Amino acid sequence: MVEVPEVGGVVAGDRKLVAAAIIVPLLILLVGMLLLFGTPASKNSSLVAAAFTFCGAVVTAWVSMIGLVLKKLADARLERERELAEARLEREHQDESNRLRLDAAMRAGQLLASDATHPPAPAVVASGLLVLTRLDQVGLAVTLLVDLWTEENPRISSEAAILVIDAALRSTTPTTQLVAAEILCRNATRLDPCQSLHWPSSLEGRWNPDFSGRTKLLIIEALADMMLTAPANEAALRAVAVRLYAVWDAEIGDDRVRGCVGKLLKALLPQLELLGYSNFMHGNREVRLEQLIAAGSSAHANPDGFLDQLSTRLAEQLSTWSLTCGGLPQNPGSLAAAYCGTPEPLPEHTS
Repeated sequence: MVEVPEVGGVVAGDRKLVAAAIIVPLLILLVGMLLLFGTPASKNSSLVAAAFTFCGAVVTAWVSMIGLVLKKLADARLERERELAEARLEREHQDESNRLRLDAAMRAGQLLASDATHPPAPAVVASGLLVLTRLDQVGLAVTLLVDLWTEENPRISSEAAILVIDAALRSTTPTTQLVAAEILCRNATRLDPCQSLHWPSSLEGRWNPDFSGRTKLLIIEALADMMLTAPANEAALRAVAVRLYAVWDAEIGDDRVRGCVGKLLKALLPQLELLGYSNFMHGNREVRLEQLIAAGSSAHANPDGFLDQLSTRLAEQLSTWSLTCGGLPQNPGSLAAAYCGTPEPLPEHTS
């Protein structure tokens, strides 16, 4: 929002300066005249000459001061006009930019419009949603995704849906983040943990501790559900271990979250130790076995008995699943799954 400069105070100050420039010299002149001509010695010619000289000097100084004041007033007025013009142009630029964004968002929304006989192609749906995320309309995009990415009638690919969810999770709006986490949890069983395009890059070895409590639980549950339904192999086991550790490592000030995640990691530790690896790499994160052991040792019961039972059941399911994780993956992209790159900075999105 553009702020227009306030000029009332400046004008008031100029008026005071003008008044001072007029009154002060008059007072000086008046005092000088009284001192010189208001005494008996005023008949003296030398005093009269001095009085006229003094008055001339005062008048000269007065004229110079008035000139300086007028110049200052003119400069100040020009500066105020320039600031107002710049503010007006900036406001017009922002209004035009907002209008163009709104127009582009409406056009992107039209791409998603359909009827019962002519549904839009998945590529059209994906492009429309991704355009919305680039137009700072990520909240609208992820809301539309609720009905577009369903198991019964999917109208967008999982890869494109994850890109929209990733943009929503990077948003600073808690509601947008919550909707994204809910959609991710609903569709977790359709994702492959070893495919980089099947998991938001903002959660790949990283974590935002500022997520709301419900958003955190939904993402953790989505991660567990994705693993339990995915092909069981060493790559999947490594992926879940690194991702869970990223959550545990970021939640420095929340013992409840650390205790829950530590419980899940503790359930995976026996099989992780049997693999014989000293470090585990996935995405942009490398974790050593001793770090996983330290995280697992933080496991403790949740004060909320209901959540504690749910997390215990989930840990037992992961423990059973981990026992079946053996052998190397055979799906495309398996080699890249072991790569540990440098984390890229997270771009900011608003909603």
